[in-house]
This record gives sequence, structure tokens and C-alpha cells, in this order.
Amino acid sequence: MEKSRISMKKRIERMASRTWEVIGGDILTVMEEQGIKPIADRDTVIECVCDAGYMLTHGADKEAYTFWATLPTYDAKMEAVKGAFPHARYGW
Repeated sequence: MEKSRISMKKRIERMASRTWEVIGGDILTVMEEQGIKPIADRDTVIECVCDAGYMLTHGADKEAYTFWATLPTYDAKMEAVKGAFPHARYGW
């Protein structure tokens, strides 16, 4: 993989991580309010982070978001952010 793509992957992961830092607490709170144990699996966290332009709004890297958004497939987009979430579950 060429150097520029490696650095872009890291930027995408940072953008995803920042987004979870902003929205994660709200998501876990809503789960609690609905009587659901506030623990989200990795795939759920990734889905939430990638939803509704949250990474554009909260990720603080418009260029990385544009690159991520133009990846050719849904699976490629999910794979690009996966490294930001190394744990099987997230919660409190």
C-alpha cells in the first residue's frame, strides 16, 4: 500500500474515533433509557459512527471524510473504519 493511502487510512480511523467520542455517550444513554444494557458490539458502533454524516460533522477531517465517502463499496467503507474500534464491545 502506498504511503499516502496509509496516512489516509489512519486519518479515517482518527475521524471515526473522534466521532464515537462525540456520539457514543448519547447512544449508550438512549440504550439505557430504552431498557437496553448500554453495551454496543463493534459492528453496531461502526454502523452508528458511519451513519447520517456524523463523521463529516464530528470527525474534524473533511478531506478524509470525502475520501472515505467515495470508497466504492459499503464493505470498503466499513473496513476503512474498523481499525478505529479494536474492542469487541463498547459501553459503560
